[in-house]
Amino acid sequence: MKNERTADKVINGMVHIYSDEFKTFLPQYIDENGLKYALHRDTMTYLPLLEVDEPCEIGMWGRKRLEYLRTEKKGTYTALMISGLIKHLAEIDKATNDMENKLTEEICKAEGVTEALKKSNQMEWVARRNNIKNRVREIIYNELIYI
Repeated sequence: MKNERTADKVINGMVHIYSDEFKTFLPQYIDENGLKYALHRDTMTYLPLLEVDEPCEIGMWGRKRLEYLRTEKKGTYTALMISGLIKHLAEIDKATNDMENKLTEEICKAEGVTEALKKSNQMEWVARRNNIKNRVREIIYNELIYI
């Protein structure tokens, strides 16, 4: 039968917990195989301490990148699953949104698609704006998504 929690002991600057099963003090934390483990007092087993990343939102571009990796780049997808897929997708999503806004603005300015055109000929403005949007998306697919 296990005793209730007994006194902890500090050995070499580390907290140790007494184990009735092993009749010795076990360190509260250990580092092994690149992971940190904590001793669970009730079961006297070491459980990994996992780091939880901050939640990040993945938009349209991140989801498109995920689908491309999952279907076309399975090795890269697997490697990213281990090393940080969500972070990668969030970075891609942010970069593509920034690139989309910047390119759209630059092309609109270069081709004269302005608010004045919108006021004078809305259908022409919509047609040209959609054309620019499609070209920008094609650039994004080729430079950031399908790589």
